[in-house]
Amino acid sequence: MTTFVGIDVGGTSVRVLAETPDGRGEPVTAPVAGSYDAFLTQVTGLCAGIARPAGVGVGLPGTSGESRPLFVPALPWLEGRPLRDDLEARLGAPVRLGLDGHLTLLAEAAEGAAKGVRSAVLLAVGTGIGGALLIDGRIWRGVHGSAGSWGWLPANVPDDPVHDPMHDAVHGPFEQAASGSSLRDGPALVAAARAGEERACAALDAYAARLARGVAAVASTIDPEIILIGGGLADAMDVLGPPLQRHVARFASPDGRRVPVRPTALGSRAGVVGALLIARTEEW
Repeated sequence: MTTFVGIDVGGTSVRVLAETPDGRGEPVTAPVAGSYDAFLTQVTGLCAGIARPAGVGVGLPGTSGESRPLFVPALPWLEGRPLRDDLEARLGAPVRLGLDGHLTLLAEAAEGAAKGVRSAVLLAVGTGIGGALLIDGRIWRGVHGSAGSWGWLPANVPDDPVHDPMHDAVHGPFEQAASGSSLRDGPALVAAARAGEERACAALDAYAARLARGVAAVASTIDPEIILIGGGLADAMDVLGPPLQRHVARFASPDGRRVPVRPTALGSRAGVVGALLIARTEEW
């Protein structure tokens, strides 16, 4: 029986999903280990009950070469380590590595909110801002594997006499200005906005204006069929979506204003589903 495995590695958790000819199981999630050796042991343990896979896909919160993670600020102990080879030795199967944002959009294009379109952009907005780009039905990974790093778009960041945001080696200007981390008390604020509290609605509107500048830039320069908002803020699009689309219309080009902005459909499963998809393809 042919089995494929997807592994989604985040800054705080790791998720494993197996697929057989009979269908998919439910993802198994655990807090991510704190060191490289412990991580290898953890993944081996999470896959212990799965029949020997024919392929394994691994999504990472950072860029990779074919065999090694290169830039993973959330898990720096992964950087430069021979992850592909070590996992292949432990799991007895070919392993492919991918950027989590790329895999999220791959899943949304196959099974979610971007299904049926040939061009799409994902902005994954959580503690940071990442994402991906779909061109002519394929994920554009970029020469260095980091296409869709929208957090590095130019943006106005409040002055800091100690820290120069324009020379931050890890967090780009747009990420600093408009990530979920920049939205103070985000869950409580969203809940209050849903309840119609005027102050919360005003704060969410101000945040939407900051986020819209980057969305408008992407809509205007790439002109995709759809822009998806993923990450932690996807669940807030019922209240964030209307002011975001209104501000995008202020800042975007005439054609950019016509690009719909929608939440992702697969939620937190998208990354591990995308990892599963690259496990079973020859073209990644």
